[in-house]
Amino acid sequence: MIKLLPLLLLIIAGLAIFRYNVWRMGRSLRRQSRPLHHDQLDQILGQLASAAGIDDIKVRLLDNPMPNGMATPEGEIYLTRGLFRHFQSGKISVHELGSVVAHELGHLALGHTRRRIIDMAGAQTAQIVLGGILARFVGILGWYASQFLVSLFIARISRGDEFEADAYATALMMRAGLGAEPQAQMLEKLEQILPHNLLAQQTSWLASHPPVADRTAAIRANAARWGGRLHA
Repeated sequence: MIKLLPLLLLIIAGLAIFRYNVWRMGRSLRRQSRPLHHDQLDQILGQLASAAGIDDIKVRLLDNPMPNGMATPEGEIYLTRGLFRHFQSGKISVHELGSVVAHELGHLALGHTRRRIIDMAGAQTAQIVLGGILARFVGILGWYASQFLVSLFIARISRGDEFEADAYATALMMRAGLGAEPQAQMLEKLEQILPHNLLAQQTSWLASHPPVADRTAAIRANAARWGGRLHA
């Protein structure tokens, strides 16, 4: 038990540090955002909330030019100014924008955002322990190798989370009577909306998100499999 104490302390320290960083991030996001209200979007959010069996869905508009949506471990959903402007310009429909919220709601409902705290703390600990072991044999290369392997593991978990959140969003969109196609179309439009260098990062084999083509194929396959069973 005593031999395991240093490892236990590393895990506890990692959790504490990551939770503090999450708290700081949440405070920063709230300072840079405001509640988002738009008649068309509010109607879609009402349909999604009803389908999910909750009172309402609150979304905040984040002052960030990069098109994105996110959910925090504190249970908040954000859409960026960059994404919302594409909706205002007509490039994105309200149903497509609603699918982004449905996806982020999936992360919250499935516990992905809170579990990430534990995942990252464990990853930091694993990287230190594995790096120390490998460094005995290959020196400083061991630390780089441990960082690479842990990053690979975290990316794989994250990609799995994205598929799960997509499936949740597909079911929710269908149950709300909005259909799954806006969700697939929203992802396809990312190829035109996102800068090419960022899109390449998101679809590489070390990326936290699966390739867009894989996600849209899974969405359409789920929609075809579930058929009309999930409509309101």
